[in-house]
Amino acid sequence: MDLIYQAAAKYVALQQYEYEFVLSHRRKTRKIKLSFSDKEFFHLAGLQHLTDIQLPRNKNKTLDYILFSRAITDETIGKSKFFREKIPEGNIKSRIEELRFLEEYLDTDNIIKIFSIKNQRYLSSLIDADYIIESQISAGITVYIFLKCINDVTGECRLISFFKKENIAYGGDILYWMMKTKHNIFTDKNIILYKHPNYSKEE
Repeated sequence: MDLIYQAAAKYVALQQYEYEFVLSHRRKTRKIKLSFSDKEFFHLAGLQHLTDIQLPRNKNKTLDYILFSRAITDETIGKSKFFREKIPEGNIKSRIEELRFLEEYLDTDNIIKIFSIKNQRYLSSLIDADYIIESQISAGITVYIFLKCINDVTGECRLISFFKKENIAYGGDILYWMMKTKHNIFTDKNIILYKHPNYSKEE
């Protein structure tokens, strides 16, 4: 099965969930929520970098192009010279390979880092993100997950970029995980993925 198909299918499955992160910085807590819409997948997979081939570029329909009409396949994107060529964020093939495990990277109970980069001082990239998650699920492979806040009142965020860590390190103001919850929007069930022993919801 195509790598891009696997990544898209698992992303669709992830759309039934919403994550809530309770974070702490300088003794103050904040909550952010992460959900998944169709249009983000195009950039998460790095398809915007494949500029030397013809691809359907309606971002709202990218998942349909991959899963149903098969207008985007491994064979299609593999024709681009940029598919395996290294860019500062790695190559597109490795990005798609790891994107298949996005849910695992978000769920892992390993110690993963999260940074606030709202002022952009620490970010050697043009990615307009508010938070970076640095996560690892297997030895030797680390990924960066970039989040953008779309509603400052509710703390709602979207994923705007994802790639394997290569030669460039990203960071910012370190935040501390207090609680990480995964909510199924169809069954209304919550899974607590992590809770700091000193955290209470009354904070």
